[in-house]
Amino acid sequence: MPTSQAVLPRRLAAALAATLLLVACSPAPTAAPTGTAPAQTQAPASATPGPSAPPAAEVYAAIRKDVETIRGLQPTKSVDPVAIDGAQLLTNLTAEFDTENKPADLHFSEEMLIALGLLPPASSLRDLTLDLQGNNVAGYYSPDKDELFVVSRSGKLGPAEEVTYSHEFTHQLQDQNFDLDKLGTDAVNQSDRALAQLALIEGDAVSVQNRWTTANLTPEEMGQLLTASLDPEALAALQRAPAYLRETSLFPYLTGNPFVESLIAGGGYQAVNAAFAKPPVSTEQVLHPEKYAAGEAPKVVKIPTLFDPGLPAGWKALGQDTIGEFVLRLWLIQGGVASTQATTAAAGWAGDRLELYQSPGGTTLLLVAEWDGLPDASEFAAAAKVALTGLGLKGSVVLNEGAPTVYVALGDDAGVIEPRFFR
Repeated sequence: MPTSQAVLPRRLAAALAATLLLVACSPAPTAAPTGTAPAQTQAPASATPGPSAPPAAEVYAAIRKDVETIRGLQPTKSVDPVAIDGAQLLTNLTAEFDTENKPADLHFSEEMLIALGLLPPASSLRDLTLDLQGNNVAGYYSPDKDELFVVSRSGKLGPAEEVTYSHEFTHQLQDQNFDLDKLGTDAVNQSDRALAQLALIEGDAVSVQNRWTTANLTPEEMGQLLTASLDPEALAALQRAPAYLRETSLFPYLTGNPFVESLIAGGGYQAVNAAFAKPPVSTEQVLHPEKYAAGEAPKVVKIPTLFDPGLPAGWKALGQDTIGEFVLRLWLIQGGVASTQATTAAAGWAGDRLELYQSPGGTTLLLVAEWDGLPDASEFAAAAKVALTGLGLKGSVVLNEGAPTVYVALGDDAGVIEPRFFR
């Protein structure tokens, strides 16, 4: 799963520590929604340092019991959690990244994001991703290997590690009951759909983690949790990460959780179970849960025939992708469009497709975005022109009022394909 969905790891559940723990510090719903078990009122013994601290196995067992009750699911086999330090985490992440990301897919993702102005020229998506995750991941579950890791940078088992385990054990339950591999979150050419489905996965785990945290941690432990969430190295890594990488990494947690809570409000965790059988297919559906409920799926957008009979000499197609409402909003913001205006301009999205080319002048990108109506298309086209200037990109924006469709061509050879938009 990239951060173009060629780059986000397939283990699905690399919990970002600062986000995970800050979310856990937020109040969870006080009443158990329909279909969920009542919150546990007893607090299991906390694994704070001291001679009376229970063995880790007992702490994990108590958390599992609580999570099974909250989520209403049972594991089909046991997966022992493994505690690792930061150095081992980076070793694991590096090995998995290199195994899961084909060089051609990684190159496409890098060049696409650079062409859009979302990454600086000559960026290494591998290095940027590992820097962000290596300093922020609190734990992860691997469906492929049936492995579950909890990161302890202090070497102790305390509130932060307990919350992390409640989150990651939820992923284990998801995988064993719904088979996460079926969701296709590692699709290279469907970034938007993959990010939406990751939001379901992570939003569900955050909902359980929050309920467990509210029911089981003392005020003192909540304070320790807040302190852990403010780790300066983790926050520094978040800040130095490119906004695209940071925001797409946070989206599954920060936006996925409200999406899942909307499902729970309407039908409890049974509604969440049903969503794993029919997951969201766009970030639009996650951002606007009513569109998911209505079954409003994106249009299938095709790249028009630009050259007949085929690409001319010096041109090579590198790949296609669909980036969706959320990334288009982020792109506008990065181009200097005010956040509220960008949010409005990206709403009304009906579907998109982009294609990246190696061309004589360098790299050229064509984005075709369809909209619900002409006002939506016109608003996006106007904002896109501002973004091109703000990002310092060569290219053009063309509005086809009859479709309504907006074409965005970027790169040194954008002018070559612009006259061909309406063939």
